[in-house]
Amino acid sequence: MTLTPQPSPARMLPVVAHVPMALSVRSSTLMTVADEVSGAYGRAGGRSLAVLSHNRDVGLANADNVYVDYTRDCPRQWFTKRELAADVAAGALGLLRPHYGHAYDVAVEALTDAAPGAVLLYEGHYASASLPRWAPVRRRGAELILYVHNPLSRSYGRRELGRLLAGADRVVFCADHLRRDVVRRLGHDDPRLEVVWNGVDEAFIAGRLREQPDPFVILFVGKLTPEKGAHLVLDAALQLPASVRKRAVVRFVGSSGYGGGPPSRCELELRARAADAGVRVEFAGWVAHDELPAEYARAGALCLPSQWNEGLPLVALEGMASGTPVVCSDAPGLVEAVGEVGLVAPGGDPATMGRLIAELAEDAERWRELSAASVHRARGYTWERTARALAGLPVSATEPERVDDNG
Repeated sequence: MTLTPQPSPARMLPVVAHVPMALSVRSSTLMTVADEVSGAYGRAGGRSLAVLSHNRDVGLANADNVYVDYTRDCPRQWFTKRELAADVAAGALGLLRPHYGHAYDVAVEALTDAAPGAVLLYEGHYASASLPRWAPVRRRGAELILYVHNPLSRSYGRRELGRLLAGADRVVFCADHLRRDVVRRLGHDDPRLEVVWNGVDEAFIAGRLREQPDPFVILFVGKLTPEKGAHLVLDAALQLPASVRKRAVVRFVGSSGYGGGPPSRCELELRARAADAGVRVEFAGWVAHDELPAEYARAGALCLPSQWNEGLPLVALEGMASGTPVVCSDAPGLVEAVGEVGLVAPGGDPATMGRLIAELAEDAERWRELSAASVHRARGYTWERTARALAGLPVSATEPERVDDNG
């Protein structure tokens, strides 16, 4: 009997095309996600393409990069308020949005010719408005996956949202609270709506039991903007008792925009307040992603008082993986990420955060227990699991504990 040679696993897996936000810069969160997912998919034997802007000096290390000129349909690299209003009006009338609806046309053209097996369209800012335009790629046999990382725009009414999502084969959310929000807005559930959690890079996983650091660094990582709550971290530090404040350092890692740039008014005000705060404050500026493990490793607490409805913040996962206890607001994405190991202050209340931070700083045993529990929880978030689930492959990794659907 002659045995027929079987194809290798790499040939069996579909080629996945990654389409991050149209004008993504290297330091954006969605570029980090695309890099991690394509890397994990490559380790599983798959191959990735990436459609990226020709003018952003970006590239994915684990993908074949295809560069397009997004400015053809968005010549100023942004749309005006008047153009956005025209988009909303057209959508309400059942029409394709004239601006964001066409923002990804050049990517559609590139991938129609490339004919991948699956397309991940990363929803960070109005990408879903372009879903009807992806029909040529679907006709070539590609599975179109809307990959949702932020709440879908409130400018989509129920009818428009239903119409748009009908243009995707799957709608994958990085967090369950995002899926639940869309179910509520649609008025019904849909089997195409699913959750695939973000992962965390192995570089962040603490390899041994950590000891409470001294000085006690209260770390903030992210954009120095009001919606991220950076100012509340400083407010919380001012609530610390004198005994803790003497050994505490507040460290801000980040800037007003992705990758640095001139400080905003918010950042300048924060720096001015910090100069007279009576507590030691450090501003590290924007730090490259591969330098972040060292920042988490010397922190006593990661403070994330976000004031908006985030997806599933990578910063929270990275902090937990590093064995750094997380003190955060009750923003749904943060609560879903940290589960029972996070210390949650409703609304990011500075007095509550200050009390929680002080308890950590004054109880070394409690700190060690929470540090170890944080690492244990973070191990359930892996990019391998994420990549396999996105590609429709069997997933064997242990899933993180779900939060209650009413929570």
